[in-house]
Order: sequence, then structure tokens, then C-alpha cells
Amino acid sequence: MRRPGAGRRRLTYAAGVITIVGVAAAMVFMSRNWTLSPEERAAAQEAQLGLGADVVALVELGLSAEGHYSGDADGVLEPEARQGLRGWQTDRGIDATGYLDRTSLSELLAAGREAERQAAEARRLDEAEAEAQRLAEEYRIAQEERLAEQARLDAARREEEERLAEEARQAEEERLAEEARREMERIAEQARLAEEARRAEQERLAEEARRAEQERLAEEARRAEQERLAEEARQAEQDRLAEEARRAAAEQVAEREQRQAERMDAARRRTEERLTDAQLLLAARNDLAGTGGDLNWRLALNPRSWTGVRSRGESVVELDLDERNLGGAIPTRLARLTELELLNLGGNRLSGAIPAELGSLSKLRGLFLEDNEITGRIPAELGALSGLEDLHLYNNPLTGTIPPELGNLASLKRLRLSRTQIAGRIPPELGQLRHLELLALSGNQLSGQIPAELASLTNLKRLTLRDNRLSGCIPKPLMRFESGINPQLGGVYLPECGRQ
Repeated sequence: MRRPGAGRRRLTYAAGVITIVGVAAAMVFMSRNWTLSPEERAAAQEAQLGLGADVVALVELGLSAEGHYSGDADGVLEPEARQGLRGWQTDRGIDATGYLDRTSLSELLAAGREAERQAAEARRLDEAEAEAQRLAEEYRIAQEERLAEQARLDAARREEEERLAEEARQAEEERLAEEARREMERIAEQARLAEEARRAEQERLAEEARRAEQERLAEEARRAEQERLAEEARQAEQDRLAEEARRAAAEQVAEREQRQAERMDAARRRTEERLTDAQLLLAARNDLAGTGGDLNWRLALNPRSWTGVRSRGESVVELDLDERNLGGAIPTRLARLTELELLNLGGNRLSGAIPAELGSLSKLRGLFLEDNEITGRIPAELGALSGLEDLHLYNNPLTGTIPPELGNLASLKRLRLSRTQIAGRIPPELGQLRHLELLALSGNQLSGQIPAELASLTNLKRLTLRDNRLSGCIPKPLMRFESGINPQLGGVYLPECGRQ
């Protein structure tokens, strides 16, 4: 059985022995160092570091970076490198032994690694620049060749189109001329038959007159009256028949022209129905761009790189042409982009009316036509855009009233019709727009009272009705927008309902 405290005494004894041995070893080491020169001690310290060739090479790079060595980083501290190390040590105010200790090794390794990193970065940048120049030159050459080939193909296509158009025009002119000639011959034949009938009638009447003359002595008065009445009736009948023949001929010509126009319009619609979205945009380009439009739509470019066009597969889903200096009218062809979700033509010089056909874009979420020169009424057909979230028509000389059908835009969040020339009353149907957040109708000619139905728009965050001709009062739930409602034209202020 062990005695208490025996283990602790053994540990204390072992620690004392280790301490004595350590002190003895330190005294032996110190006695040896006292017999060596400083340079020999520095060499011994360097030898204890166990430096490899890769570490020495980094040290040489560090000396080069510090400007104390111009030789190769070969991993061997030759006399030239030792001399550079002495100079580096002298600059730092330490013993110039020409040998490394841990501190100088750490500093020179850091400098070497930084120099190595900078050299690698410089090589990478040089290689990247050379590669970029090569690719740019290859792209330029390929682009020039492709553009030249496309120009040749475009010229050939235009010549073929012009030839076909000229042939079609000549064929149509010849066909119409032949139809006109045949119609004139038919009318002339009808006139000839009418003239023969008239002459035959005249001869018959003359024969009757001769027979009547033979009986004149017996009944002269009666015959004279009958002849007068017969002559008047004959003349009236001739006039009626001639007028009916003229009207029939005119109606036939008008009907034929209408059928021809309907056939041509149907042919145009069938042609456009077969066009892809990209072809529809090309067909609408001249109408949309006007004389100075900023569009790069052409066959030489991939449609995915066309200005303002974003596609999904072969279908155009966004047409964002804000502030592109576009003129002319809004092409009705745009209504055939059945997958269109965004149509932004704001900030241009577009004129004419808003095509009612845009109401067929069932997937449209945003319609931006603000800041243009668009005239006419707001089409009621826009009320069919059930998925529309944004409708911006402000800053256009529009006329007419706000269509009540806009109350069918169940998804609408923002409706901006400010600074136009619309008049009439605010449709109470707008109170059905449960998701509406912004309603801007200021700067118009609106009149009448503010519909009480607008108070049910619980998601409304902004309402502007200033500078109109509204009368009456402001429904209490809308008083939070009072600064956006007053004043009206002439400085009229509307009070809160119930506080007049």
C-alpha cells in the first residue's frame, strides 16, 4: 500500500533533475558560443533553420525586390547573394553577418512571396491582354465578313421583292383593266337593249296612234286625252327605267370594289398571321421608328440583341422602347405579339390614336405610353386586359372620357392619366380595382363629384385629383389624400363630406 504524498515527491524529484540537466546544457552551449566569432554564430543559427532550395529562392527574390541582389533566384546563397544580404542587414541597422536568422528570414520570405505574386500577376495580365486582342481581332474580321455577306443577301432579297412586287402590280392592273372593260361592255349592252325596247315601244304607240287617228272623228277628245296621259306615263317609265339601270350599275361597281378591298384585307391578315414575332417587329419598324427612331432592328442582328426586345424562345415578351425618339403611329401589328407582357413606348413622339387591338394582349402586365403626342379616346377594349398591373397614359393630348370598362382590370395596381384632356365624370367602376395602389388623374377636365366607391380602395397609397373641375365634397376615407385632391381649377377647395 502506497504512502500518502509519495507520487508528488517523485514528480518533484523528476522536475528537479530535468531543471539541472537543462541548466547544464545551456551552460555547455553558452561556453561553445563564447568560443565562436559572431559570423560563425550567425552561420550556425542559419544552419539550424534547415533552409531548402525553394525557401532560399524566395529569399533571393526578396533581396531582388529590396534592390540588394540582381542575380538569379537559383536557391543557392552564393557570394553575390551573401553580399546583398549584408547590404540589406546594414540598411536595417542589424549585424551585417551575411547570414539569416528567423526575423530576417521571415521579412525576406514575405518580400519574396510578394515579388513572386506581382510577377505572376503581371504575367497573367500580359497573357490576358494578348488573348483579348486576339479574340477582338478575330471577332472584328468575322463581323466584317458576316456583315458583307448579309449586305449582299439583303440586296439580292430586295431586288427579288421589288421584281415580284412589280409583277404583282402589273398583273393586278391588267386584271382590273380587263374587269372594267367587261363591265363597260355589259353596261353598253344593257343600254342598247333599253334603247331598242324604247324604240319598239315608240313604234307600237305610233301604230296605236294611227289606229286612233282613224277613229279620231268619232272620239277625238277622248283619244287626245288618252294620248297625253299615255305620253306622260311613257316618259315617266323611261325615266324610271333609266334611273334604275344607273343605280344598279353603280351598286354593282361599288359592291365589286368592296369585295376586292375585303379580299385584299383578308389576304393581308392571313399573311401577318403566318409571321413570327421577329418578322412582325420588322414589318412594324418603319411605322414605329419614324424618320429618326433609335432602333437597330434588322436581319443582320440576332433578334435577342435588338433594341428594347426581350424574348422567350421565339416569342417576344417585353418591348421596352422608352425615350428612343420614335415617331409615327402605334402599329396595330403589335397586337399580334400574343405573349407580350410589357409594352413601353413612353417618352417618344408617337401620335395618332391608341389601337383598340391592344386589348387582345391577354398576357400584358404593363402598358406605358406616357409623354407622347397620342390623341383620341382611351379604347374601352383595354378593359379586357385582366392581368394588367400598370397603365400609364399621362402627358398625352387625349380626349373623351375615362372608359368605365377600366373597372374590369382586376390586377391593376397603378393607373396614371394625369395631364391629358379627358373630361366627364370619374367612373364609379374604378372602385372595383381592389389592388389599386396609385390613381393619378390630376390636370384634366374632369367634373362632377368624387365617386363614393373610391373609398373602398383599401390598398390605395396615392390619389391625385388636383386641377380638375370636380365639385361636391371629399369622402371621409379619402381625406388622407386631401393634399393630392385640392385645389381644383379656379382655386376651389373641396370640403370633407358631412362638414360643409
